[in-house]
Amino acid sequence: MVLIEVVTALFIFTLVAFSLVMALNAAMDAASRRNEIDTAIRGLESQLALVHASPLTPVDKTLPDDGSGITYHLTVAPELMKDQHGQNVPGLFRVTIEAQWQTGQGGTRSVSELMYQL
Repeated sequence: MVLIEVVTALFIFTLVAFSLVMALNAAMDAASRRNEIDTAIRGLESQLALVHASPLTPVDKTLPDDGSGITYHLTVAPELMKDQHGQNVPGLFRVTIEAQWQTGQGGTRSVSELMYQL
């Protein structure tokens, strides 16, 4: 009888330990994905700050790797907008930067901003 109780207790302990290991693994995977997204967002902010600091010209190019394994694609296109008199507003550009990575499950994030240049 004692042997059956010991085997049952070990079985229950094994099930609990296995479920805890699975939960820990899922939590680590989620934290890793969150870190990748956070790195991509910070990289997008940095790339956007670089665009703010330079003169705007229409361009569609892939930016060099910053060492994080995330590739960035920059698109600057003139934005056609009219004022209240129906005339085109010069100097408006739509800036879009897309981050893409392949590590983990991979993913993409992008940011788009309307900028005015005198």
